[in-house]
Amino acid sequence: MVLALAAGCAATKEGPAERRPGGLVSRDLVRPLDGTTAKLLLVNARLRFVVLDYSLSPMPGFGQRLEVVRDGRKVAELKVTGPARGSTTAADIVSGEPRPGDVARVE
Repeated sequence: MVLALAAGCAATKEGPAERRPGGLVSRDLVRPLDGTTAKLLLVNARLRFVVLDYSLSPMPGFGQRLEVVRDGRKVAELKVTGPARGSTTAADIVSGEPRPGDVARVE
């Protein structure tokens, strides 16, 4: 029984780490600083804008810069331009290639 407990998972002071493709460890990935996030509902790459859903978070103001994250990595930058309706708003794609389902958060 003691042997079974001693053979448990190895962890560092930062806590257990999950291996990811490319040899990266989960604690090496970008993490949100607060809970203000939005889900990308629609991406129009030709016209360079997205529609964001803020159903579960407060909506940022117009002109606010956002980063888009996929699988813990920054993949794009946005600028909130509006219009806003209900819990959704539009943002211009400043750089990168966002996809529907990605997460946007304040930089």
